[in-house]
Order: sequence, then C-alpha cells, then structure tokens
Amino acid sequence: MDKQQEKKYKHTVLYFIKHCNNQYLGETKLNKLLYYFDFVNHRERGKSVTGDVYCHLDFGPVPKKAREIISSLVGDNVIEREEVLLDEGGHKVRYRAKSEPSMSVFTKTEKELLEKICRKFKTWNTKKIIAQTHLEAPWFYSSPGENIRYKYATDIDII
Repeated sequence: MDKQQEKKYKHTVLYFIKHCNNQYLGETKLNKLLYYFDFVNHRERGKSVTGDVYCHLDFGPVPKKAREIISSLVGDNVIEREEVLLDEGGHKVRYRAKSEPSMSVFTKTEKELLEKICRKFKTWNTKKIIAQTHLEAPWFYSSPGENIRYKYATDIDII
C-alpha cells in the first residue's frame, strides 16, 4: 500500500465513522463498508481505493490492514475505540470520530461512492450486511481463509 492509498484508507475509515455511525456501526459492519467501497470502486474503475486485500472469514469479507489503520487513527487521537459489553453476552466495538475526514484526498467519484454506501447501508444492522456480502460472487467464489478476488466485483449489484 502506498502513502496515498494509506491516506485514503484512513480518511475512508474516518468518513464512515463520522457519517455512517449509529447503533449498528461496529467493527464488523465497518469492515463491510470498506469492502463495498473497494469492490464497487474496482467494479467501476478497475482498482480498489485502499489497496487492501480482503479475507474470506465467517462473518464476511475482512480487510487485512483495517486493524492496523484503526490503531493508527486511535494512536493519532483521530478516533476513539471503545469495547462495550452487550446484555446478551459478548461485546461490540464502538467508534467516535474526533475530527472531520479530509475529503480533498478523494476523487469526485470516490466521494460520490462514499455517500452512496452510507445512504444504502446506514440503517442496516450487522447481520443484514453480513448476509448481503454472503450472497455476492466475490464471497461465493472464495473459500474460508482465502483472499477474495477483485475480479468477481463485476457481479456486485447492490450499489
């Protein structure tokens, strides 16, 4: 990942936390928003925005560098990350943006795609967005633990 992609990656995470944040946005849903941003951009323009690789895991596509990027944003005091215990057991990660994303790092089409993704998925709960990713070709044509191939992004039609 080059410096420009890393910068876009950080501001993408910050954008989703700032503009798509509600009771449903935790670590898993954030991963799916990143997946849609990269795969739909690849479908439309032939490349991902962040340059990340996505792994086929039980709860859907997971970007390999997301935790590193989020840790960097926490370390730079740009976002807060909090683990919250749930009544039914387990935990959920919540995020809070402490600054605005720099939209100047994105192209016009990338900005439009960020907005479309937020509009489409903002009110979706985590289970629903996971189920959606499992219906699509990139997920279907990969096996657990494998990297998900961008070449199947052409079959994503939710956005």
